[in-house]
Amino acid sequence: MNEITDFTALLTTLGILAFLVSIITQVTKELKFLSKIPTSLQVTVTSIVITEIAYFANVSYNKIPIEWYCIAGAVVGGFVVAFIAMFGWEKLSDLYGRFRKK
Repeated sequence: MNEITDFTALLTTLGILAFLVSIITQVTKELKFLSKIPTSLQVTVTSIVITEIAYFANVSYNKIPIEWYCIAGAVVGGFVVAFIAMFGWEKLSDLYGRFRKK
């Protein structure tokens, strides 16, 4: 039962982070200095930054020690958030279904 709760929390967190990245990107992509870079690069960088902030907020709130591999994992998680923000849940679900062991 605990695995289901953890998986639900992970999906909820990914959804919230992707939503925040989408909002931040929509609001800031027309700024003068950000309009010169590709939107996908902006989404990727924003996703990694937001995911790292979320990791450090979680560590601070739960008083968990910071581990280097969790920081690296948050960077990888940032790419997942960027993928979701750019392409949506449907494509992620298709990828999961394609690579899931049957």
